Amino acid sequence: MAYKSSVYGGHKSDSRRTVTLKLLNGNDVFQLPCNVSTTVAEVKEMVAGKTMVDASDLQFFYKAGPYMTKQKDMSQIAPVTLIKGVTSFEPQKHKWPHPIGIIGQGYHGMKTAMTYLMDNNENIVCFDRHKMVGGYCWITGANKTSRLQTEFGSFHVWWGPDMISNGKMAYPNCNDAKGWHIWPYKTEILNHFDHAANQFGLKPHIHFETNVAKMEIIGGANDESRYYKLHCENVTDGAPSTQNVSVLYTFPGSLTQNRIIDYPGEDVFDGEIRYGMNDDTPYDKLQDATCAILGNGAFAVENARTIVECGGVKAWIVTRRKNLASPRIPSWFVHQGPIPTPGAFVLKMFEPMYNLVGFGDPWQFHAVHANSERTNVTILQNSRFGIGDVTFIMLAWGLLEYVVATLKRCSRHTLHLSNGDKLENVTVILKALGLLGDWSVDKLHNMTQMVGSYCSGDFRRPLMIDATGMNAANFTTFSTGIGTTDFVTSNKYLHDFPKEWYRLEGMGILKTLPRHKEEPDLQKPAYLTDVKFAMTGSIIVDGMIPAMGALKSSFSRYKYTMYHKTHNVDRTLEVAIGEWDAYQKEWKARGIEHDHVPYPYNRKMIGQWFQDWSSLTKVPISINGPDVDPMPPMPFEFHEQFKAMADSKATENKPLVRVQ
Repeated sequence: MAYKSSVYGGHKSDSRRTVTLKLLNGNDVFQLPCNVSTTVAEVKEMVAGKTMVDASDLQFFYKAGPYMTKQKDMSQIAPVTLIKGVTSFEPQKHKWPHPIGIIGQGYHGMKTAMTYLMDNNENIVCFDRHKMVGGYCWITGANKTSRLQTEFGSFHVWWGPDMISNGKMAYPNCNDAKGWHIWPYKTEILNHFDHAANQFGLKPHIHFETNVAKMEIIGGANDESRYYKLHCENVTDGAPSTQNVSVLYTFPGSLTQNRIIDYPGEDVFDGEIRYGMNDDTPYDKLQDATCAILGNGAFAVENARTIVECGGVKAWIVTRRKNLASPRIPSWFVHQGPIPTPGAFVLKMFEPMYNLVGFGDPWQFHAVHANSERTNVTILQNSRFGIGDVTFIMLAWGLLEYVVATLKRCSRHTLHLSNGDKLENVTVILKALGLLGDWSVDKLHNMTQMVGSYCSGDFRRPLMIDATGMNAANFTTFSTGIGTTDFVTSNKYLHDFPKEWYRLEGMGILKTLPRHKEEPDLQKPAYLTDVKFAMTGSIIVDGMIPAMGALKSSFSRYKYTMYHKTHNVDRTLEVAIGEWDAYQKEWKARGIEHDHVPYPYNRKMIGQWFQDWSSLTKVPISINGPDVDPMPPMPFEFHEQFKAMADSKATENKPLVRVQ
């Protein structure tokens, strides 16, 4: 037998043995290889590390006849040890003394609440100023004609492998006319939010028509015992209430107020001058009208579609710089890809549509920064892609034109531009000049900076918006589903296991995370961050906690599997081509003369994309999807996490109201 000197005197044996660890309040049994000399204190530290509890909360016993005796920390661990203080050998989720608070019940807030409820944690309390779920963006900001630009598969609020593998929900069915529309209008989007809220039993946890007006931090700013006292008011009658929460998620929406710009001569324009959101659009004045849209973000593209669908005969988009826009099929392809699609590949997919309608060479747009070989690309743009086909077919038919200039002044039915041109016979101006943040968000949190995703660096006050702009060389998504799921997964993990955050704090993470301070001169509150800021913070946190990567390891296969089950390539082409042709048929019926313009994408072309993408990324995927051509496991996956996904059928979750 080998011995070594002990710091406590005498000798310690290096001989090996196996100790049986049993739980007093559970069924788990753990066989622990250790030395004969291993102490109770050493095993406590091991169990505490594995279960993420404090070692001081654990008590070890051994049984001698009918009696149990408590083991002392410096004693050798008993061969059969009974443990009190944990209910399993898996990590123990922290129990906060107050509920999890969630401000906002739009997409992000609903997703957060649903994730907690799916984990059987009903100790949540939610707040929203509206009478229903859906959030400002879709209830108030969206026009009645607004439509989802990305596909339903990338947007539905129950996006995520956990929602499928636990049987709570199924893949949405967009493969026939009885299911969800691939690109639904506002009414169906709101029905989808309501459907999910009902499926998860979310509504009883929501205080509707409630504004959180003030927050107090009770206790030391860094004390684990601190909590947040919320002072609320009913938006209808002003009735006050308070609520204590231990964690506070805030989802204020990205931008909620129009950027107001008045131009000389508006008083003599003698037409409608409106802002293109919040249903401010004069729908009854669009019939046979020539309209000008000021701005070139996603809302500008949205307003062009509204004009033509309401009978307008001409739309001008007046913009300082022409932004990249995405046709529907390249968007679908990016969203089904299990790993990010390189920017150069994205631009090549744009080319058939751009060439067809004379939109320009996508490689020459101001947002594109590429090498001379056009193999590496970074896209930097202040707004996201406007996604859709209708603006392109409008361009082909001459119903839409872009003018790269700014508005200097107005006269009667005329816009005088900075390049010397005039747009005449215009009777409607729609301003889509950007949106501003809400300073009350910073005021609520009494903050002047964001540190990563955290208000004033407090990890128990995470905040998320749809980050502005675009800054990427590779594209995972143009939509919110995967980003929101990633955010909620990460932050729920930190709140379930706060010791992980305390470990990161000790490593100096707060000095590493990006910071954004308020910028009053630019009308930017601290919470209003861009996409590069959000991505940097997320990468830093996830990179320091390997367990988070394991939780998200099935996202890639889920993304690929779900997309082909929800709306496969044939169904997506069928609907896209059908709507492309329907617009042309309608315009001809209105007496507009033009030759038919064929849709630029087809199955053969898309099939070649799959081959080229597979060769480029070394990840084999197929136009036929995983049911016909299964994708082999990737190195970072765990097979048991995605097996249930492959077996799930997209046959459930039909909409309550069908809107075509």
